[in-house]
Amino acid sequence: MTELLALIPILLQILLFLIMFGMGMTLTLTDFTRIGTAPKAVFTGLINQIVLVPLIAYSIVLLIPMEPMIAMGLMICACCPGGAVSNLFSYLAKGDTALSITLTAISSIITIFTIPLIINFSLDAILGASGKSIQLPLGKTIFNIFKLTALPVFLGMLINYKFPLTANKSKPTIKWGSIIVIVLALIFMVMKLEEIGDSFTFLKASFISVVLLNIATLGVGFLSAKGFKLTTKQAATISIESGMQNNVLGMAIAIGLLESPEMAATAGVYGVIMCLIAVGMIRLYRNMILKEEKV
Repeated sequence: MTELLALIPILLQILLFLIMFGMGMTLTLTDFTRIGTAPKAVFTGLINQIVLVPLIAYSIVLLIPMEPMIAMGLMICACCPGGAVSNLFSYLAKGDTALSITLTAISSIITIFTIPLIINFSLDAILGASGKSIQLPLGKTIFNIFKLTALPVFLGMLINYKFPLTANKSKPTIKWGSIIVIVLALIFMVMKLEEIGDSFTFLKASFISVVLLNIATLGVGFLSAKGFKLTTKQAATISIESGMQNNVLGMAIAIGLLESPEMAATAGVYGVIMCLIAVGMIRLYRNMILKEEKV
């Protein structure tokens, strides 16, 4: 068991690589160029994911008393892009799946550069002097995130390009397999937390802030899209992309790069909460979209 616990940081990175590789097998170059056909929807979604979500998280950190490590975990969640699961939930909600895939693809590239900047700002703002000793080196961190996110995406896209029929047949397996891999990552995270304390204690400590972040980002995503006169289908997609973060990436960063299972706890809790809330949102958005399409 001790040997397994020691391997968890590496195992999380392997699981993240597999998730991003699978997502890459569902992507084509069109997903990166769709910004030209639906610029307003894409820009609205990206502004939500990259700017508004971290701002909402930092506002919660300032307003809600919480342990510094929990607060850092919340910021790590907020700076991560949407994951492959958000594409599945957008599909189940009858949202704009093409828009969802485009937002996930583009944000996964942009956040390679924004994640270390937001995390270093948060370390300084939340942990103060003690945070300076664990600041992430910019160049090294960008490379580490690149090899765990963009690289497997590009490899997956290469497989999709070379073997399109095989990749297309694999899409259902990839979507549901991503959920299985995320559950496995959550199990590893709980095991790591039990090594240093009681995982239920971390759950209680982060629960309120995680629920607030998820509900707020879902709401802001939807309302901002409607404010720009986008369709309900597009608004629902942007809402889901804004509220569903790549929590496995967050856990991998917290445990692998920052060597802090306590920070990873928030990402783990967020992964569970966002999926539970999203199940309810799927039903709500499906009904709204179907009603709009009948008009």
